[in-house]
Amino acid sequence: MQIRTRLTIQFILIVASIMMVSFMYIYIQFERHLEDEFYGGLKSKGTMTAEMIVGKVKVEEDLQVQIPSFSSDLGIYKENISIYNKEGSDRVYAFNPKASLIPPKVIKEVQRNEEIRFNNGNYESLGVKYKNKFGREFIVVVDSGFNSEHLSNLKNILIWVFFIFISLVAIGGWIFSGQALAPINKIMNQVDDLLPSNLSKRLIAGNQHDEMARLVLTFNKLLGRIEQAFQTQKMFLSNVSHELKNPLNVISSQLEVTLSKERDKEEYKRILTSVHEDVQNLNDVAVKLMQMAKLNSDDSTIQFAKARIDEVIWSTKAALLKTHPEYKIHFEVTNLPSTEDGLWIYCNESLLKTALLNLMDNGCKFSPEKDVKVKLNFKEDNHCVIEILDRGPGIAKEEIDLVLEPFYRSAHTSNIRGSGIGLSLVQSIFKLHQVEMTIDSELGVGTIFRVLFPTGSQALNPVS
Repeated sequence: MQIRTRLTIQFILIVASIMMVSFMYIYIQFERHLEDEFYGGLKSKGTMTAEMIVGKVKVEEDLQVQIPSFSSDLGIYKENISIYNKEGSDRVYAFNPKASLIPPKVIKEVQRNEEIRFNNGNYESLGVKYKNKFGREFIVVVDSGFNSEHLSNLKNILIWVFFIFISLVAIGGWIFSGQALAPINKIMNQVDDLLPSNLSKRLIAGNQHDEMARLVLTFNKLLGRIEQAFQTQKMFLSNVSHELKNPLNVISSQLEVTLSKERDKEEYKRILTSVHEDVQNLNDVAVKLMQMAKLNSDDSTIQFAKARIDEVIWSTKAALLKTHPEYKIHFEVTNLPSTEDGLWIYCNESLLKTALLNLMDNGCKFSPEKDVKVKLNFKEDNHCVIEILDRGPGIAKEEIDLVLEPFYRSAHTSNIRGSGIGLSLVQSIFKLHQVEMTIDSELGVGTIFRVLFPTGSQALNPVS
């Protein structure tokens, strides 16, 4: 069932339910009003008749009332008025003498309650207790047929009004639901026009303050993320093919040249050393690509645990110096916490070492003296700041965000071997730890990478 049809039916059901409850209330209240008016009229007739018949009766001997005598049957009487003595044992007057006597239990009810309503055959009856001006008590019973013609007319009117109104509601609901869904249909038509080849196209929002506009804005943000993912994928494939193809071509060329003729031992050694460096570079690119793929595909399997931040930095420094003994890494710790608990952070130690190693490696690689300074500063608010400072060529302000993109290489560092994956991998690792890395750089001076970690009681599980 379409939404428009469903909305129309729901609208009709809601309005129909409200109308039925309202009309039933009107009908019941009108019926009660007619009954009160009817019984009020019976009481007035009974009281007036009692005033005329027994209003001046002082003693029992005065009850010489001639009861009318009619030869016709009861059917011609539309109502009847009967007067009984106080005990109800004797009927002293009846407009219709052939009318049946009131049962004793009804008389007792009148004596107890002074006024009751009851059914007497086909008639609606009212029994009231009457006292004349001399204090004599009588029981007056008035019988009459209740005319329900007004109720019947009201019921017919309400039924006609109900169906006419529901028909109007159905038409109006269909029109209004169509108008309400028109923006959605417009959005659907715009979405149908979107093609993978033109993801830069965006949906157009009409009213900027309603829910449809919010939906369009949300969808446009999703399109932006999808477009960025496609662009990243294209750039990834292009750069991967370039990063893998160039070293492979170099290796292949070197081997072909080497095999073209006999060479001495030193020449073979030099060529094998060059090939080994190219293979190591390929291996480094492959490892970083695998790490990025793992981080971007499923980070729920990555485990976090407590680790001492100073020991993580020391072990990272030792691992980097083991592979690059020519590097100089100066490690400095300031404002040590008073207890060991302030040294602990919550992290994936292996990934954090990878991130710090990449930052230290870049700092040494791009610095003329192959040196980098690592500062660890503990703050009073249970946080620590890791700063990695180098004296490299620096990064232009307009390139600071770009260097975090996969495979981006700045023009100032294009002459130095690298894959352009390291900083993107570092950024992904810090995002996984829910910490932010800031970059301060000045061309010709150097760059500072700064990361703020919670420590001690503030250290929380980033993936929780």
